[in-house]
Amino acid sequence: MNIKKVLVLRQPSKLDWTLSDFYFDAFRMGVGVEDEKRETKVHGETRIPNGIYNLGLRNSPKFSNSYFRDDEGNLISAKERKTPEQIAMYHTPHEMIWVMDVPGFEYILWHWGNTDLDTHGCYIVGSVFGSSNGRDGVTNSRKKYTEIYPILWRSIRETKTGVTVEYKEAA
Repeated sequence: MNIKKVLVLRQPSKLDWTLSDFYFDAFRMGVGVEDEKRETKVHGETRIPNGIYNLGLRNSPKFSNSYFRDDEGNLISAKERKTPEQIAMYHTPHEMIWVMDVPGFEYILWHWGNTDLDTHGCYIVGSVFGSSNGRDGVTNSRKKYTEIYPILWRSIRETKTGVTVEYKEAA
């Protein structure tokens, strides 16, 4: 399954966070949380503006070594990668999903977490909405991340015209 377009459909922003649903070529794939909408950007505390952006891959000093990938983009956590066979098969620290060319923002990544406290301006994926310590967010984030990563990784690498993500408000 190679996809061409990701859609992030945002709910109205709350005081400190924004919840959303995300879709791959019109198929709902999960939910997300990011920082709140602000008129004036605050570094690490502001969601990216609505718009259409290209997706790419990049290494992250903080996240790339948490998972290793095989040649198909499938992931295994660094903690589970123990046997010589696993080390041989899952040989490369994974590249993060990168939202590119966002004016005024750098290195916006899709990754795992639970609430806006985990985002630092990035997009956190999950399976369902939930709450933690009085904050709305997502649950089953690592599971969802490892589920969608191979699809996005292959699509970004193989789709000649590129993969875009559109962030917009729900109607």
